[in-house]
Amino acid sequence: MEFFSYFVTHSDLIADSIIRHFLLFLISMAFAIVVGIFLSIVITREGHEKVGQVILSITGASQAVPSVAVIALVFLFIGIGMKPALVALVIYSLVPIVFNATSGILSVDPGVLEAAKGMGLTKSQRLWHIKIPLAMPVIMSGIRSSATINIGTVTVAAIIGAGGLGDIIYTGLKLNRPEMIFIGAGLAAIIAILVDTVLMYVERKVTPKGLA
Repeated sequence: MEFFSYFVTHSDLIADSIIRHFLLFLISMAFAIVVGIFLSIVITREGHEKVGQVILSITGASQAVPSVAVIALVFLFIGIGMKPALVALVIYSLVPIVFNATSGILSVDPGVLEAAKGMGLTKSQRLWHIKIPLAMPVIMSGIRSSATINIGTVTVAAIIGAGGLGDIIYTGLKLNRPEMIFIGAGLAAIIAILVDTVLMYVERKVTPKGLA
């Protein structure tokens, strides 16, 4: 009963928290995807093996650090609010994207690339017309994993003033209000399921028919 009562009496607060949560996710994921794909392209370029190893080591190390610690470190250097939260979310969302995109690009059959080279395709053309399309299922798998991680991490970012559903959860913990915790956590889970469903649909659309 308290669950429904809180939901009705605080509907505006809950709606604002959902919007804030989703915006934090959307903005940080957009940056993470762009940066992650760019880093993967740099890593997989011929002659950039050493640079690639450094990038993979740094991104891997960031994933080994708990999300709370990443957010705390960003807080020390940038402060509180939405901007530092976005920085922390981008950093924490990079690893699955970089690892999967790198793995997908490197797994493209060398014979296919040789054939494309023999047809006169440039490096750029081979990348965007051969490597990326063939690696798309693996890339999208990384993006889907990253999105799920990101949505969960947004709730933690509330500790540095980012807002979102994490505010409801932490307030519920402070006031010993289980209904607030269930609402915040439940809505975050629903967002994660909906986002993954949309990304699964996108994955089907962008995957070449021959690989579907």
